[in-house]
Amino acid sequence: MMKKLFLVIILVLITFSPSIVNSAAKRSSIDSQIAAEEKKRADLTKQIADYNKQIREMGKKVEGLLTKVNSLQQNESVARQELTVLELQNKKIQENIVMLDSNMKDEQVKINELSEQMRDRVLDMYKYGESEEMRMLFASRSVFEAVETAYLLKRVTQRDAAILSQLHARVQNLDATRQNMDEQQLRLQEKTQAVQNQRDKYKRSINETNKFITSIQKQKELAEKAAKEAEEAQQAAQAMIKRLQQQRTRIYAPGIGQGSKFDWPVRGVISSPYGYRIHPILKRKILHSGIDVAAPNGTPVKAPANGECIYNGWLRGYGRVVVLDHGKGYSTLYAHLSASLVKEGQVVNSGAVIARVGKTGNTTGYHLHFEVRQYGTPVNPIKYLKR
Repeated sequence: MMKKLFLVIILVLITFSPSIVNSAAKRSSIDSQIAAEEKKRADLTKQIADYNKQIREMGKKVEGLLTKVNSLQQNESVARQELTVLELQNKKIQENIVMLDSNMKDEQVKINELSEQMRDRVLDMYKYGESEEMRMLFASRSVFEAVETAYLLKRVTQRDAAILSQLHARVQNLDATRQNMDEQQLRLQEKTQAVQNQRDKYKRSINETNKFITSIQKQKELAEKAAKEAEEAQQAAQAMIKRLQQQRTRIYAPGIGQGSKFDWPVRGVISSPYGYRIHPILKRKILHSGIDVAAPNGTPVKAPANGECIYNGWLRGYGRVVVLDHGKGYSTLYAHLSASLVKEGQVVNSGAVIARVGKTGNTTGYHLHFEVRQYGTPVNPIKYLKR
């Protein structure tokens, strides 16, 4: 009898050992592939973050440079307007110079006339001298006539002096006016050149800044393209991880664990395993601290072992939650429930219905989120669920 039993055991081991070994090897291979893809996705996430940081920094640079270009363009506009004013001023000075030249010609005619008169007076004085004036005085027929002649001679002398003074003043005035005009024109030309140089400087700065902006924008476009490619690669990695997880789920699920501590609270396909993932709602990489077991709305949730309800309520993101304490540092958590059927402090037996499946909190569909915690730290539930 013992020999027969031994032979049956040997036969069973021979029959089922290859499948067990193959299943374990397959799970190990898939886990390794998932780990590799997770690392690839993590690297891509970091690359995307770096690219996005570069894009933001380049955007800020472009904004600053555009502000600078705007300021330079305003300064260039002011310089251009100032040049217009200076051109008008120069035009006015040119008109004044033309007018002055005309006036100088008129003054020159008067100077020539005065000079001619003075030349005649000088010739007369040279010819006749003072004796002519004395002859005129002694030729007077009366004292009154002599006084009148003396007065006229004095007036002639005064007029000669006035003509000389006027001639001298006109010449000085023309020279001063012309010198002033020349100085004004010179200063205007210098100022015009300075403003023109400043305007050229603004224009050069604008051109250089625009070139720099174009260069940064090209770099930004390259970074955006690289970020997009990294996002596409990340999506491909995510798809690969999802396929591998589905393969692993088919090995584990429905209701196949690796341990022997807890019964399954709900039987179903694991729609999301334990570990780091891109959160379907938050769209960022976080630790998924439990497993999601797909099940219809209202499906009974059973206690996986004897325990005590230590929490019954709502948690942010988790929705309606029940937590059981099983002793020796172990506790289990049930989230996204549609209803809880136990009270805090209530002791429950293994297999007792404690809640019903729902989709409260942050979730994309009906399922049970199940966690196993050891001294408050989440651990992989698969390692503790019975086969």
